[in-house]
Amino acid sequence: MEDFFDNELVNKFEEMLDENESIYFESDEFCEIISFYLDIYDYEYALKALDIAFALYPNNIDIKIKQLEYLVGVEDLHNASKLIEDLKELCSADTDYLIATARYWSLRKFPHKAIDFYNTALENEEDEDYIYNSLGNEYLEINEPVRALNSYKKALEYNIHDEYSLFSCIHCYEALHQNKECIAFLKQFIDVNPYSEEAWFQLGLQYLNLRSYEKALYAFDYTIIINSKSIAGYTQKAFCYEKLNQWEKAIEIYEESLDFDDTAAFTHFKIGQAYNKIRKHIQALQSFQKAVKEDPQFDKAWFEIANIYDLIENNDEALHYIKKALDIESKEVSYWKKYAYLTIQSGKLKEASDSFEVIVDLEPNYFYNWLAYSELLISMEDFSKAVLVLHRSLKYFVRAELYYQLGNCYFLLKEQEKGKKFLKMALKLNPLIKEEMQEKYSILLRDNKRYKNPDINLNI
Repeated sequence: MEDFFDNELVNKFEEMLDENESIYFESDEFCEIISFYLDIYDYEYALKALDIAFALYPNNIDIKIKQLEYLVGVEDLHNASKLIEDLKELCSADTDYLIATARYWSLRKFPHKAIDFYNTALENEEDEDYIYNSLGNEYLEINEPVRALNSYKKALEYNIHDEYSLFSCIHCYEALHQNKECIAFLKQFIDVNPYSEEAWFQLGLQYLNLRSYEKALYAFDYTIIINSKSIAGYTQKAFCYEKLNQWEKAIEIYEESLDFDDTAAFTHFKIGQAYNKIRKHIQALQSFQKAVKEDPQFDKAWFEIANIYDLIENNDEALHYIKKALDIESKEVSYWKKYAYLTIQSGKLKEASDSFEVIVDLEPNYFYNWLAYSELLISMEDFSKAVLVLHRSLKYFVRAELYYQLGNCYFLLKEQEKGKKFLKMALKLNPLIKEEMQEKYSILLRDNKRYKNPDINLNI
């Protein structure tokens, strides 16, 4: 890659620009310079080279083809179309012209036309790996993954080290839901290219999809043998041990990776989770604390710290740390639920009520959020607010529990007629939980014989 960027002609061209000098380049040298800039998507310098080249060689066909490549690259399809037509008779057999024209039709969303031009370009027996990859992309556009797969495989035949082709083959197998066939393909690829870190890693992922964790471990082991600093390899190997419930081994693998891990916060977090699984909560706490030391914005780690302090019944510390998680991510409903629980445990019912207001806004389609919110308000004897909340909940749910609660609240507010109305509705919806509701709300159902078999309109 360093040799690619250290291009003597390009260096000479840029030196000419920097010094504001005039240096002579042959037309084919300009073509090489322009191609270099197009390959690295530096369209500004490609245009500069084109302008200077045309000043010297205004009718040069090869430079005009480079201009076409530039126009396609910057998606100037109007001018590209004109140039395609101008060059058609002279360049119909030129590989670069054919590829640029194919790319033009691809950008225009005419994949069949693009395929035709790519296939014509193949007849010249040049740039086959690039053309086959491009053909694969077009076949995917017309939802033909089998033909796409064959094209990407062809690209690999021309360049066994092309990771784009390899990934594309795997993508096609996944699109075809051919997991076992993908494994067979990767094994064949590894037979030819046994030191391909990516192939071994992808083989491990395919085994994970089949829940063949022992075989996945084998593949990830080879990934790490090839690249002893493969964070992805270590992470997936540890994940395999997690799926096998071998938490101590997972911890060992995570810890091995810490020496060269530039995302150590996440690794410490995973170690903490593993310690939690084997009920070593103090070690888990230490790991989560290391995670937030590495990354103070790691809200999930603060959340886990709060959970551990809650587990060991240190409510004040738990509240302190859940607030840190919420300061970072205020839209995570699980954090608010934990905060509501902790504030209730601390007797801070007003704060709990405020947090439930956020919870039902964030997650209105979860029934038990509304039920818990209304229960809290009833326990606070804030029956008027409970009524408002319950009526809001009825926009999302028609559940007997909510109607029983409304009946209870109206009776407690001494609004007997409304209490009877919602009690009747509750009994109509679900009379089977009548005794449970009566036990929870003693004011209910003391005259329940009167409403035993109600026949009323439930529309309210």
